[in-house]
Order: sequence, then structure tokens, then C-alpha cells
Amino acid sequence: MARGTTYLAKRVSRRSMVKATGAMLGLTAASGTTTARTEQNRGHGSRDGPYVTAHRGFRDVFPQNTVAAIEGASRLGADRIEIDVVATSDGEIVVFHDERLDDLTNELGLVAETPAEIVLDAEVLGSSETVPTLAQVLKAADPNVTMNIEFKASGPLTWTEFAERALRIASCKSKRFYVSSFDPDAIRAVKDVAPRIDVAPIFGRNVAENLAVARELDAKAVNPSLGVLDADLVETAHAEGREVNVWTVDTWREARDPIEFGADGLIADYPNMTTFAMGESRGIRRNQ
Repeated sequence: MARGTTYLAKRVSRRSMVKATGAMLGLTAASGTTTARTEQNRGHGSRDGPYVTAHRGFRDVFPQNTVAAIEGASRLGADRIEIDVVATSDGEIVVFHDERLDDLTNELGLVAETPAEIVLDAEVLGSSETVPTLAQVLKAADPNVTMNIEFKASGPLTWTEFAERALRIASCKSKRFYVSSFDPDAIRAVKDVAPRIDVAPIFGRNVAENLAVARELDAKAVNPSLGVLDADLVETAHAEGREVNVWTVDTWREARDPIEFGADGLIADYPNMTTFAMGESRGIRRNQ
């Protein structure tokens, strides 16, 4: 059975695998951080509304962080796709969210203490999909979709070693990407290895501290949670030339405030979170 046939992606035929594109881009020149064609004319407060980022490849529609999820999210028109990357015990960069394999796969144990051979054979959520490498996921993505690569855990590697390996893969396999992380040291390592790669701190508290990190690293964006997002945060980030991408938006109700505040992106578990909220927002403005 083809990948993803038990998911929404079964409604369309599988996209042919993206062919390798040209010679490998140099790390300092390839900031896949250039925006996708669909994004080029959209700025802060765009009439087209915020970008929609498929969180783990729309994790409530597809088996999260798998090739099927990335292909499916691409087909559903996601502007961007967020993935999580971690290192196995032997240093392979794989796409997976949790520290342990237990809850999301049919294997047990810490990813950081498990060799790639076992991790890559682990089945995700009974879906017949297995844990993929970073290279496999980036190859599966629509080339016009910007990838948000979240550095989750470096395992046995230092953050510098992790950044070197992950960015080498990303620069070869993707035209458009940026790196995000909850750990400021992870994005510091990115800037040390490849200063032109765009980065974004992720946070759900300590707004002032994280805005300071964004300034220190000249971050392209800040990625706050719904719980800390407010109009002042958006205004401050925009005044400093940074995007605001808010997580995790699961309903149109949750999309309302970010849209009203002027957030640039919604990181969502489902597609079409903005459809009703955008219409409602326009109606509110018309009646004011």
C-alpha cells in the first residue's frame, strides 16, 4: 500500500519525488531562508492574512513528522511546514519530536541512546510510516514551501556539531528554510556555523528574555505561544523588523487574536484555521 493512503493524502496521487537540485549550496550562501514564491509579496499586516505553517506536517491530519505528513501538508497548500530534528546515538539527524520513542512508535528508549538503524525502522503511530531522516523529509517537501526546522535535541553531539550536520543536509536538499529552537544555544550554534541562516527563538514564557535573544542573533522571527502573544509583542517585533509566528493554533477561535494583533504566521495542527477567522475579522473591522 502506498504511503499515506489511509490519510487525507489518499485523495490525490503521490507527488513524484523532488529531484536533487543543482550543486550543493554553500552553507553561508544558502540560507534557505529566502521566502517561497507565495510569500514574496506578503509583509506585516498583509491583506492575504497570516502564513499557515503545518505543525509537524499537520500532525492531527497525518502521522506527524513523517514523509507522508510532509507530502500531505504540501498538497493541502501549507505555506510552511514545521518539523522537529534530533540526533540518534550514532549522530544521524532524524525527524522526530519526543525525547523517547515510546509514545509515538513501536520501539522503546531514548532516541539519543538508540542507533539510527533502530530509530529509522520504528513505526509511527501504527501508520506504516517510519521515522525519516532529515534528508528524506526535505526531499519530500514541495520546493516552494518554506521549512521551519526546529532543533529539538542534539543527543550525543554538541550543538555546533549538530548544526554543521543538519545545515549541510538542509542546504543541499531545500531551497527555503529557517531554524527555530527553544534553546538559545542551538540557534547561537547555527549563527556561528552559518551566519546568514535565518533563525527564530521559540518560547512560551519570558518574553523580554527571548526578545533579547532575537536581538542578539538578529533573528528573522520570533515564535511565541498563544499564551504569551499580545499586541505589544507583535508591535515590538515588527518595529524591529521581525516576523511573529504563533503556536499552536487548533481552531478558528484561537486564530482570531493572532489575526487581530497582526501576527505573520499561524503554526497549526490542521489546515484552513484562518478561513472563518479571517472573514470574521474583516466583519468586525467593517462594523467598527
